Amino acid sequence: MAVSRAGNVTSWVLAILLAVAFLIAALGKLTGAAVPMFERWGYPAWFATLIGVAELAGAVGLLVPRVTRWAALGLGAVMLGAAYTHLSAGEGLEVLRPLVFLALLAVVWWLRRPAVPGPGGSA
Repeated sequence: MAVSRAGNVTSWVLAILLAVAFLIAALGKLTGAAVPMFERWGYPAWFATLIGVAELAGAVGLLVPRVTRWAALGLGAVMLGAAYTHLSAGEGLEVLRPLVFLALLAVVWWLRRPAVPGPGGSA
């Protein structure tokens, strides 16, 4: 079953918005602005850089159709880690942001699924 035109447009709009959001988040980590937060959570400073690189790569990947689903999976893993971090740090409602991003990434992942050939063998 092929994704409808509306589904395709929705996936592109979400992918672009998510890419911008992850690019902005990556910049904070890559410039060192987020290092104090990471250290407060008990992570080393280099971990902020690693997450920033992952977010930057994921942001770019969301815009490349061939790897969009892989980028969404990778960023989803980062969001699960962020949710765990907020919960374990006792930050309560801060967990909602990564969970919302996780849900939006899941929508992009689902909308970008490959077409399944119909009974006649064509997609």
